[in-house]
Amino acid sequence: MDKETEYTGTTCTGAAQLKPNARLPWRTVALMLCCMMTLTTSACAQTKKEAASSAKYSSEQVLQSIAEVKPPEYWPTSGWKSAKPEEHGIDSAALAEMVDQFKSRNLHSFVLIRDGYLLAEGYNRDTEADKLQQLFSVTKSFTSALTGMAIEEGILTGVDQKLAAFFPETASDEKKANITIEHLLTMTSGLEWDNKGDRSSNEMTDAPNWLQYVLNKPVTAKPGTSFTYSNGSSHVMAGILQDAIGIPLSYYAKIKLFDPLGINSSAWGVDPQGVTIGSWSLQLTTRDMAKLGLLYLHEGQWDGKKVVPRSWVEASLKQRVETPIVDGTRGGYGYFWWLKPIAGEANEVLDHEVFYASGSGGQRIFVIPDYNMIFAVTANNQKEGAMPEQMLVKAAMAVKSDKPLKPNEAAEAKLRASLQSFKTIVDKPE
Repeated sequence: MDKETEYTGTTCTGAAQLKPNARLPWRTVALMLCCMMTLTTSACAQTKKEAASSAKYSSEQVLQSIAEVKPPEYWPTSGWKSAKPEEHGIDSAALAEMVDQFKSRNLHSFVLIRDGYLLAEGYNRDTEADKLQQLFSVTKSFTSALTGMAIEEGILTGVDQKLAAFFPETASDEKKANITIEHLLTMTSGLEWDNKGDRSSNEMTDAPNWLQYVLNKPVTAKPGTSFTYSNGSSHVMAGILQDAIGIPLSYYAKIKLFDPLGINSSAWGVDPQGVTIGSWSLQLTTRDMAKLGLLYLHEGQWDGKKVVPRSWVEASLKQRVETPIVDGTRGGYGYFWWLKPIAGEANEVLDHEVFYASGSGGQRIFVIPDYNMIFAVTANNQKEGAMPEQMLVKAAMAVKSDKPLKPNEAAEAKLRASLQSFKTIVDKPE
C-alpha cells in the first residue's frame, strides 16, 4: 500500500520624561537621570529574562526548516564520509572546548554530522566506533518509526485504533478499552505508572508477563488528558506491532528500517514472551544512531526511497503535549520524540528548534534542522540528566556559518589533541 496518510534586541520604554522648559537644580537632575537609568536597565533585564524563559518549540517552524534542507551529496548507507569542521562552517577549537568540558563526565561517545558529513567523533577508552551502545529509551523513537511504517503498509489502520482491538481482555473496562495507539505514542494513556525510582519499570521486568503487568494497571486519568512518561506504554506499542506484523519486531526493523539505512550490526532484547522490548534495549553504534536523525531530517526519505512516510515524520514532530524539559527549556512530546528549543537563552545562535530521541544516562540523537546538523551522544551519567543538552548547546555554539570557514590548522590540532585525551578517559563510579 503506497499512501501518505495525514495524521492528523529588546527596546525598553517607560522612563519618566522631563518637560522641555522645566528648570531643576543640577543635583536633582543628576539624581533623576541615575534613577531613570537604573529603572530602565532593570526593566530591560527583566524583559530579556522573560523573553528567554518564554522560548519554546514551534512545530510549524521545524517542519518548514526540514522542508528547506537540501538533499545530501551522498547517502551514508555504506558509511559516513568525513570532512573537516571548518569546511562546513564549524569551529574546531570550539568543539575541542566542548570535548574538554565533558570528557570526564562519563561521556562515552559522540558523533557530529552536518550537511551529511561526519565532522567530528570521539570515544572514551572503553568505546569504539564499531562497538554497539545501549540506547535505553532512544529505542522508543525507533518504535515510533516502525509504527508509522506499519500504518503505511496497512498492517495497522491508524493511530485511532483502540487497545481492545489487540487485547480483547481490556474490553470490559470502558476507559482501558478506549485507549488508542496515539495515546500510547504520546504517553497519555492514563494507565497508572510510577517513575519514582523506576518502580513500575522494575516491577514490569520482574513480572512473568510484561504486557499483562501493564494491561492490569488501573486507568487513573482519562486517556488523552494527562502526560505520564511510561515504559509500559511503549512496550504495549511494541506488543501491538509484533502481534499485527506476525513476526518479531526486531526482524521487521531489520528488513524495513535497518537494511535500507545500512545498519548492519544491532541487538534488541525481548521480554519473557519473546516480544521485542519497545521501551529500551536496542543497541547500535553511535554512527548508526545518527542515521535515524538523517532519515528524519529528510522527511523519511533515503537515497530516493521512502522508508518512513513523510506524513508520519511530520505527525511525530508535532507537539502533542507541552511539558518542561530537564534542562529548563519549554518543550514537549510528539510520537515518542522529544521536542524543544536548543536553549532558553535570548541568543541568536541558540534560537532554533531541536527534536531528539532520549535515553537514560545520556543517550541522545539530536537533530537541528536549521543547521542541517545531527548530534548523537552516548554516556553513563545518571546524576546529570541535562548533560547531553549542555553538550548540544556547546556544539551549536561552534556553528559559525552556513558557508566554509578559512582553514585553521591550529584549531584542528587542538581538536585532535582533545579527542586523543578523551580516548584515555574511563568512567568514574557514580
